[in-house]
Amino acid sequence: MIRRIESGDIGKVAVMHRVELSGFLPELGQKFLEMFYKSSLKVPEMFTFVDCEGGKVTGFVSGVTAARELNKRIIFEQPVQFGFILLKYLITHPYSAGKFIKILSYPGFKEPGAELLTLAVDKDRRLRGIGRKLFERTVAEFKKRGINKFKISAYARLDANKFYEKMDCRLLSSFDFLGEKMNYFEYKITP
Repeated sequence: MIRRIESGDIGKVAVMHRVELSGFLPELGQKFLEMFYKSSLKVPEMFTFVDCEGGKVTGFVSGVTAARELNKRIIFEQPVQFGFILLKYLITHPYSAGKFIKILSYPGFKEPGAELLTLAVDKDRRLRGIGRKLFERTVAEFKKRGINKFKISAYARLDANKFYEKMDCRLLSSFDFLGEKMNYFEYKITP
């Protein structure tokens, strides 16, 4: 069953994000991800849906209608707490300071438009149509909000690229992000 995220789901979603997804955000740890998803509940442009089976979160998807400066909107919901976590990370990972600065240059934070931010399915529940259902729910939510297209980014090395191609997403471009090739897809919503 797919439904909107509730506060009781945040810890489970953060664990799944950390375990199933790669990139910089999982490196910041469980507490950061919990704060991220908790703050997202207060950002009207953002939404998260979870798929649940037997009370267990089996997958989730997040999207935003206006990606420009999303990082600032999320961080300003709890600036002291986010600042403490980021400072702790930079102290314990001093060589990652450049990485942190580069994450702020992510194209989605600079360009206007909607974006599917994250989609993850528990590794033991993959290939059962959960990802497709979460994607379709995202399309329906964007459509309801008057959005006719959205972007998705995925590291080129991930199987997610095949999934997005299967969902009829069109590859727009590829770019280097944090030392890895990332693909930028677009999905056009039919009226």
